[in-house]
Amino acid sequence: MSRTLCGTLFALALLSACAPIPSHMPTNVSIGRGLPASPAPAGNAEAPRILAVRFNTLSVARPATWSGTVVTTTNVASVELRTNQFSLNLPRTAYGVFRFRVHVYDLPAEFLRRYSLRVIARNPAGDAVEEDVPFTIR
Repeated sequence: MSRTLCGTLFALALLSACAPIPSHMPTNVSIGRGLPASPAPAGNAEAPRILAVRFNTLSVARPATWSGTVVTTTNVASVELRTNQFSLNLPRTAYGVFRFRVHVYDLPAEFLRRYSLRVIARNPAGDAVEEDVPFTIR
């Protein structure tokens, strides 16, 4: 591998670690259990909306189980949880309801830090809406 390519890859790795962390919690995000809201009906051509998001925790200490529910309008085709280090596609359990459960085991030291967790919902046309949430793996 050439020095230029190595230098470029190193610079990209450093920049990916510098993603801004949101300083506030969105009003539609909560911590706890249960279904946070009911899905709202919407046509396929309408813009997607994230109505509520509930996580069991936003500060994961390993080993642990991290879970959550995202409630959207019924026209949402996919929901993704994304950081600069990982991405999860949430399975749909009902129209407008997406749930996940992940077992977090031992991770390399570079994964143990604060993140900006992006909750992204897309309708069938590809239109997206996003909420940014502060998240920590420790």
